[in-house]
Amino acid sequence: MKKPSGKRVAVVGAGPAGLTVAYYLAREGHAVTIYDAMPEPGGMLRYGIPQYRLPKEILDKEIDIIRAMGVKFVGNTKVNRDVSLDYLRKHNDAVFLGIGAWRYSRIGCAGEDTSGVIGGIDFLTEAALNQQAAIGKRVAVIGGGNTAMDAARTAIRLGAEQVMVLYRRTREEMPAEDIEITEAEEEGVEFRFLLAPEEIISEGGQVAAIRMQK
Repeated sequence: MKKPSGKRVAVVGAGPAGLTVAYYLAREGHAVTIYDAMPEPGGMLRYGIPQYRLPKEILDKEIDIIRAMGVKFVGNTKVNRDVSLDYLRKHNDAVFLGIGAWRYSRIGCAGEDTSGVIGGIDFLTEAALNQQAAIGKRVAVIGGGNTAMDAARTAIRLGAEQVMVLYRRTREEMPAEDIEITEAEEEGVEFRFLLAPEEIISEGGQVAAIRMQK
């Protein structure tokens, strides 16, 4: 590490981008403080990638290295809610924004806002925070990417009796890594292809079924 530069930098977001920026800034001798909305640093590495794929013990060791370099971490702090962007600009020589992509893609079908329908990222975050999620016995996962595989395999680990992945194209066209698909199948996840969601049906205000178009 270089000698202290006397420069201060605020990093917003303690995910992969924020952690990387903080590491290299600290090496250059700058004083860095990372602000993050979540309780613990890591971003999607901690709250979006399940434990079985990325053990949090490994993540913590990486973060400890950055902390040992003098980087300060401020959790449970959201910009323009707990601290203003103007404040960060005023008290630092530079501000880096690495807030990530926490919003999931909407399906665009009727009934999507029914209680019991939850976005993949929101589901994985809830499972990471609370080690549980209100999913019931039967779970349908719409999509064929790695997030869908993570959601399906996490639902299995949370005790769901039946987990179905519903995908609009063929298996060969799924964007998820093949090893993720294979391991999901080995864990009991069912795959149904060439199906597109048409309507999510509710009973008593709670999701009860889903109508698919072949």
